[in-house]
Parts: sequence; structure tokens; C-alpha cells
Amino acid sequence: MVDSFDSPYIQIFRSELKLNLLISLLEGGKELGDLRNELGSSGSTIIHALQDLESIRLTHKDDKTYQLTSMGKVFSIFLKEADSMMTVLEDFQEFWLRHDVEAIPFNLLKRVGELEDSYLVRDSRTDLAKVHMTFQQILLTSTRLKGASPIFHPDYIGAFQQLLSKGASVDLILTGDVLSRTMTLVDPQEILSYVQEERLRVYIMDDLRLALTVTENSFSLGLFTYNGAYDYSMDLISNSEKAINWGEELFGRLLENAELLDWGQIPFEDT
Repeated sequence: MVDSFDSPYIQIFRSELKLNLLISLLEGGKELGDLRNELGSSGSTIIHALQDLESIRLTHKDDKTYQLTSMGKVFSIFLKEADSMMTVLEDFQEFWLRHDVEAIPFNLLKRVGELEDSYLVRDSRTDLAKVHMTFQQILLTSTRLKGASPIFHPDYIGAFQQLLSKGASVDLILTGDVLSRTMTLVDPQEILSYVQEERLRVYIMDDLRLALTVTENSFSLGLFTYNGAYDYSMDLISNSEKAINWGEELFGRLLENAELLDWGQIPFEDT
């Protein structure tokens, strides 16, 4: 393992120019002039870097065009993913440092770079409800929603009812406690009508350690702090397709450990 740090491929990480060359060539073969204009380095410096990359079989020259080898393409894809991950970690340091990520499956943590086009929404002294209001806005502009919630807020009930009344499709993973508190504030017959129309599906998962919302155009993630309390003051949000797909996959993984609610077992009171 120690010897691997002396690998010429690891040494590439010490050269910003070589990293940028490999990521640039992922777009396709380019001539020296194109690389010079794009990267802002002199021709001689770029040629020297490309010769180093060619010596370890990551690039080759075809006439006047520099291209990636097959091995170079695989390595460059890895570099691009690593670059995206570092961007996410650096841009959202506060989010990752404050929160427990154990609830996120390992294979999705490895792909956290897919959240690079996100933004952090925080409450502040002058706007204590910014996260709450942003989340409600996401809900009310959706027609298809998948959510996981270990927290209860009465405002969310009205938002979900409004969505469903307009024909939206909603899949929810809730804890037993959140479900119980929710059922005290809704019309059971109205809820059952949405279930029968197959527009509302509810799953139960008591060991739910994150809050997730995925719609056709938005993604939102909230986490618990290390002391076991949910952090209401901060959400990571994105409108990018990659982040939405990442969130869809996370929701699918949560479903594997959730149980579809049998509404016949819910003791509704007569109304």
C-alpha cells in the first residue's frame, strides 16, 4: 500500500496542469493551440506535460491531435469524479462537518460529487424560517414527490394535502411517531381516497436518520447532528438532474428497509 503512493499515477495529483489536461481531453481530441487557449499555459509547458502523460500511456498524439488512451479515459473519469467530490466537500464544509452521514449508504457517499450543483440554505438571526419556507416552496411547486421524514411539522400536512388535491403523486417514508401525529390532524377518508387512487403511498421506517425530498425538479437533504438531534437550521438543496437522480437512488435504498403501510391496520375514528 505504501508503494502505491510512489505510483506515477498518484504523482499526477501534484500537477494542476496534468489534471486539467486529462479532464479537458475527456471532451475529445484537441490540438496544441486549443489546449493552450483553454488552459492558459505556454505551448512548451503543455507539450512537456503531455509527454509525461504519454510515457505512462494515458495520452497519445495522432498527427496534430492529442487524445486519451483507453486507460487514460478511465483514469480521467475517475479524476473528474474526484474533482466534483472535492468541490462538494469544500463548498459545503459546514454541512458535512456538523452532521452525521452514517444514514447515507457507502456507495452514495462515494458519489457525493453528484451534488456539486447544490446550494446550502441556512436559517439566520434575521430569517429564522428560511429553511422551513424554502422547503414548503419545493413542496408546492411539485407534481411528483418522494420524501423521507423523521420530523413532524403541522405546516407540512397542509402542503401535502394541497399537492394531493391537485393530482400530485406522493410517496412518503415516515417514522411511526410522525405518522401517528399526522393522523390526528387529517381527514382519514380524504387520505384513504388518495391511497385508493394510488397517488399516496406511505412506508414506515422507525430508524430514519435523515430527511429527504426528491421531486421532478428539486432535491433537498437534511441530516442529524452528532448529538442525535435533527438539524432544522440547514438543508442542502439542488435543482440539477444529477442531484435529483442521486436523491432518487437514496430514496430507493431507504425503501429497502421500510415497510409499506397497511391502512387496514390503522384504527380510524368514525367521522
